[in-house]
Amino acid sequence: MNSSEHSEEHQEHELFGSVVVLDDNADVRQLLACALEMAGFDVLKAGTELELQRILARTRPDALLIDVQRSPSDGLHLLARMRRRQGLRDVPILFVAGSDAERMRVDALRGGADWFAERPLSMIELQTRATELVQRRRRARRQSQTRVS
Repeated sequence: MNSSEHSEEHQEHELFGSVVVLDDNADVRQLLACALEMAGFDVLKAGTELELQRILARTRPDALLIDVQRSPSDGLHLLARMRRRQGLRDVPILFVAGSDAERMRVDALRGGADWFAERPLSMIELQTRATELVQRRRRARRQSQTRVS
């Protein structure tokens, strides 16, 4: 790889960043990860909340994608814990749950999710929304740093 290719790759990484995907189904987790990688994200995968905690102990992602297939209350409790965690309060959280989830959608959005989608999920919409949320967060951070300077 020549230096200009490396520079372009670094710029692309800087533009999109990293996403942690939490899903207890390995096939779904891989599908979500592939869609996000195709959109230019670095993706870290977790199959359990414990794996998620280990990832978060060593890295600060640009976004989290939580796919809730188990009990909805577990997903909402996890969302609340992520929003209280220092360093993750402004990280976009994309929340995915099963169909017929209107009440869960309302609870997730009230609980701090930045986006909620029902399965089956449009991969193009996921890619677009993740990119938009990460870019919006970066703009807000730059503006806040500019005000402080």
